[in-house]
Amino acid sequence: MSDRHQSRYDVIIVGCGLQGLVAAKTYLSLSPHTSLLILDSNLTIGGVWAKENIYPGLKTNNQVGTFEFTDFDIQEVCHGKVAKGEHISGEVVYEYLVKYAEKHDLTRRIQLGRKVTTAEHLPGNEGGWRLTVVSTDGDTRIPKVTEADARRQEKATVLTASKLMVATGLTSTPMPISLPGASNFSPPLMTFHDFRRSGLQILEDPRIQHIVVYGGAKSAYDTVYAFASRAKKVTWIIRGSGHGPVYMAPSHIQAGPMKVWLEPLVTTRLLTLFSPCIWGESDGFGSIRRWLHGTKFGRLIVRTFWKKLGGDVVTQTGLTTKGPEVKKLLPKEEAMWYANGLSILNYGEDIHRYLMDGTVSVVRRDIERLEGKNFIFTTGEKTEEVDAAICSTGWRWDSGIDFLPKSEHGDLGIPSTNYTKSQKETWEKLENRADKEILERFPMLADGPGIDKDDRVIPTPKLDDLSEKATAEPEKQKREEHTPWRLFRGIAPPANSQKDLVFLGMMLSLQTVLRSEMAALWAYAYLNNYLQPQMQLSDRPDPDSVASEKTSSDGSSAKQGWLYETALFNRFGRWRYPMGYGARFPDFVFDGLPYFDIMLQDLGLKYWRKGRSWFGELFSGPYLPGDYKGMVEEWRGLNKKRK
Repeated sequence: MSDRHQSRYDVIIVGCGLQGLVAAKTYLSLSPHTSLLILDSNLTIGGVWAKENIYPGLKTNNQVGTFEFTDFDIQEVCHGKVAKGEHISGEVVYEYLVKYAEKHDLTRRIQLGRKVTTAEHLPGNEGGWRLTVVSTDGDTRIPKVTEADARRQEKATVLTASKLMVATGLTSTPMPISLPGASNFSPPLMTFHDFRRSGLQILEDPRIQHIVVYGGAKSAYDTVYAFASRAKKVTWIIRGSGHGPVYMAPSHIQAGPMKVWLEPLVTTRLLTLFSPCIWGESDGFGSIRRWLHGTKFGRLIVRTFWKKLGGDVVTQTGLTTKGPEVKKLLPKEEAMWYANGLSILNYGEDIHRYLMDGTVSVVRRDIERLEGKNFIFTTGEKTEEVDAAICSTGWRWDSGIDFLPKSEHGDLGIPSTNYTKSQKETWEKLENRADKEILERFPMLADGPGIDKDDRVIPTPKLDDLSEKATAEPEKQKREEHTPWRLFRGIAPPANSQKDLVFLGMMLSLQTVLRSEMAALWAYAYLNNYLQPQMQLSDRPDPDSVASEKTSSDGSSAKQGWLYETALFNRFGRWRYPMGYGARFPDFVFDGLPYFDIMLQDLGLKYWRKGRSWFGELFSGPYLPGDYKGMVEEWRGLNKKRK
C-alpha cells in the first residue's frame, strides 16, 4: 500500500476502474520513478466492476476477444472461467482487473474507501491541485463537503498533486430519485446503484413478489431479467414522454445464409463509412465520406443502411411478432440515432418469454406520483400494490468532484452552472459556428429527433445529507440545467495552459477497454508536453478571426483552433445521437474506429494497421485489440528517435 502519511504526489488518479488502472500502468511504464497515487471510493478495485457492484447475472455486453487489454489475454489470465463466444461475467472481470493491478505493481499505490470531494487549482504558472479527501464505507454518494468543514469534522485529509487524472467515469453516482410522493412510499424504493449493491438480498426475500422497474435502458433490462427469472412478478414502467426503450440486439444476427457477430461490425472499416461523423475523415477515406454524406444519392444509401440495420434487429429479436406485450419494447426512433442505446441481449435465454407468459407487464406512461404501495400515472390509472421498486433512471454525468475556483469551470470544460458571462458568450459563439458547419456537411442530421428537455438537467438534493427523503422529493431538489462536457478529444480541458489535468472515461463507446488504453497513452503525452495535435476536424476558417489569426504570434490562433475543435467534437453528439447521451458527453458506436485514428495521429503512430493499402483497410475484417498491441512501445521508440 502507498504511504498514507505522504501528502504530495507527482500524479494522483481518481478512480481505479479499468480506465484508472490502465492510466496508472501506462504512466509508470513511461515514467517509472513517478510518485503516483490512485484513490477510489469503493472498497475494492474495479470501478463499476468492483466486487461490491457485481449483481446477480451481471455480464459484459462484449464477448471474449473484444473486452481485454492488448497485452493481457483474459482467457489466459482467467483460465477455464471464460471461453470464446461467451459474454464475460462480472466476477471474472473483477478477477481480471485484480490480476492486472497485481501484475503491474499497482496495488500498493491504491487507497480504497477514499473519495475526493474538492479539487482546488493551485495558483501560478506551474499549476497543480490540492485535493480534499474523505474516508467512506464504499458509498460513492456521500455529500460534498468543503475543506474547512471536513477538517472540523476530522473526516478529511488534504493531498496535493502536480498532475491530476480524473477517471471516475460516468456510472459512479446514481441520479437521485425524483418522483412525487416517494418519501411516503411504503415499500423499499431504490436506485439501480442500490440494487447492484444488495441485489441478491432483495431477489431472495420471500416477501418481495411484485416489483416495479422504472426505466428503459440496458440496466432496466438487467433488473427485469433478474427478478423475472426468479419467478417474481414485474411491472416494467417506461416513461412515455422520454427516450423510450433502447435497441437490444442478439450478439449474432442473420445476414443471408450466415450468422454474423454483431460487435466487430462497428470496427470494420468499410461499415464505419456509413456513419456521419465529424472526425470521420481522419480515417483517410474523406472522398468516400464526402460523397456518402454530402450528396443526395449518397445519403439515400446511408439511410438505407441504417434502416436495414435497425429493421434486422427488430425482426430478429421478434419485437413485432411475439405479441402485444413484447411490441411495447419497440424503440421510438430509427437505430441511427441511438449510439450506446444499441445494446446486446446477453442473458443466455430469451428474456421476452417472461413478457409472453405474463410474468412481466410493460407500461409506457408517465408517472404522476407514488402513493401508498402504488404508482399513479398521469392518466389516472395505477399499478397493483407492489413490494419493492427499482429506479433505473441513469447516473449523474458530472465528475462528482467540486472544482475550485468555480470561475475556471468554462476553461476546464466540465458540466457546470457557474460559467462566467465571457465564457458563456465564447461557447455560444463557437457552438453556433459548429452547428452551422455540422449541418452543412451532414444535412441529414437536421432531420433527427429533438433532444429530451431533461437531457442536461442534474437533480441535486438541497439538504446537506443524502437521506432517502432528501433524494426522493422533487421539492427538496434543485433541478438545474448544466453545460455539457467540453473536452478536447473528450479528454483534455480546452483552455488549461498548465496542462495539469485530464478526464478519462467521460464518454461512452462500445470499445471501452481499447479506448481506455489508447486514452491513457494520449493523456500521458498531453500531460508531459509531448503532444502537438493537428487541428483536423475542420478546414473552414472562422470569418470573424481570419485577419487576426494571420498576424497572431502569441498563440491565440492555436488556442482558437483548439477551442473550435472542442466545440465541433462535442456539439456533434447533440445532432448525431439525440436518442443517446450526445447532448451531455461523447457517446458513439460506429464512430469509434475513426476516433482511434485521430488519437493515433495525434501521437504520431500508424493508424492504418490492416494490410498495406486502402484495399486491406476496407476489406481485411474488423479491428480487434490485438491490432493495437504494442502501442506504448511504438510511441516510446518514436520519441527516442525524435530526441
